[in-house]
Amino acid sequence: MAIATAPREPAQALNTGRSTSFAGNADFHRCFCDLVDAAQSEVVDYVIPETRPDEHDQHILKAYGNAVRRGVSCRTLISPAHLYLVQSTWDANFDMRTFLGKMPHIRLIEQVHGPFTVVDRTKVLLNLPDPWDAAEYTTSVVVQDERLGEHLIANFDRLWAEAGERQDDLVAGWEAR
Repeated sequence: MAIATAPREPAQALNTGRSTSFAGNADFHRCFCDLVDAAQSEVVDYVIPETRPDEHDQHILKAYGNAVRRGVSCRTLISPAHLYLVQSTWDANFDMRTFLGKMPHIRLIEQVHGPFTVVDRTKVLLNLPDPWDAAEYTTSVVVQDERLGEHLIANFDRLWAEAGERQDDLVAGWEAR
């Protein structure tokens, strides 16, 4: 017996934008730094970092530091395990509670699904891991699309608010592991 199906509705585009793509791990880092360096007002980062340090990481940290000093609003959501991975690379005695007390623009979230970065509400950075080595991002696409940026920031804002209520529990869970 055949299953009757209704005609499929066509997809409704949120918007159309312009994109620029980058290939290779070094250009992923350069692209990311270029976006943060050019930020005028805001950077939101829903992040899954690469799973090993490399020579490019210091440039990203410097770009973020410079953006904050320029008055750019920077907010990052990251899982406890990923924050520990990143920060313990630089500090063998990394203490998550102390670090987060000094960095109110970073909040923990249980797990990141579908990472993205939005700069100035118009530039959206999407990264793809290497097909042979998921520890590295090797393909990056920057989409210039204000409606997409606003859509992602609306999701980020909701996650940010929820994360604020969970910080103590997530840090305590990490410390108890």
